[in-house]
Amino acid sequence: MNEDKKPFIILSAAMTIDGKIASKDGDPDISDETDWKEVHKLRTEVDGIIVGKGTIMKDNPKLHIKYHDHNGYYRIIIDSNLNIPIKSNVIEFNLELYPTIICTTENISKEKIRLFESKGIRILKSGSGPTVDIVNLMPKLYDSGIKSVLLEGGSTLNWTFIKHDLVDEIRLTIAPWIVGGRNAISLVEGEGFSKMIESTKFTVIKVKERNNYVVIHYEKAKR
Repeated sequence: MNEDKKPFIILSAAMTIDGKIASKDGDPDISDETDWKEVHKLRTEVDGIIVGKGTIMKDNPKLHIKYHDHNGYYRIIIDSNLNIPIKSNVIEFNLELYPTIICTTENISKEKIRLFESKGIRILKSGSGPTVDIVNLMPKLYDSGIKSVLLEGGSTLNWTFIKHDLVDEIRLTIAPWIVGGRNAISLVEGEGFSKMIESTKFTVIKVKERNNYVVIHYEKAKR
C-alpha cells in the first residue's frame, strides 16, 4: 500500500445563502431538479461516493445514479461502530452495479463483520481508536482501484476531510434563500479551526448562475 496516494476528492453539496444544508427540523430539500441532474452527472465521472453513517440512518438513500448512462460506482460508508441497519438501501439495493464498502475500526467484532459480509458488503478497517482513521483509509481506497470520489457529507464528515486537508475540489450549489436556525446543520461542523490562517484555502475556478441558484467550483489553493 502506498501511503502517499489517495483518491481525488470532490466535496459536493448544496446549501442556503447562510450556509445551511438542512433546516432546523432536518429538511434537506435544497437542490432543484436541474441541480440534481448535474450532481448525478458528476457521480458518473468518479469511482465512488463517500457519506457518513448519519446520512444512511436519517435518509436511507440508495446513493445510485439517475438521469445519465453510467457503469455504476462504489458506495463508501464511514461507520465507526458498524451499526447502520442491515436492511439499509446501500446494503440491499443493486450491489452488482453499486458495490458497497463500509469503513469501520479495528474494534468491531468478527461476528458483526461476518453478518455484513454475508450480505455481499466489503468491510475495510482503518484505525484502532473510537472513530475511523480517515487519513489511513485513503491509500486503502486508492489501492482498491478507487481513484476519485465524491464526498457528500454530512457536515461532521466534511469537517474531518477538511481538517486533514484531503479535499481537492468543491462543487457547491448556493440556493437563493436564508433558513436560519441555531440548530440547523451547516456545510461543515465539527471542532473547527481556531484561526483563519489555519484553515484550508480554495480558489474559484468556475461560477455559473441560473434561476437565482449559483454553482461555484473551487480547487484547493496552491501553497
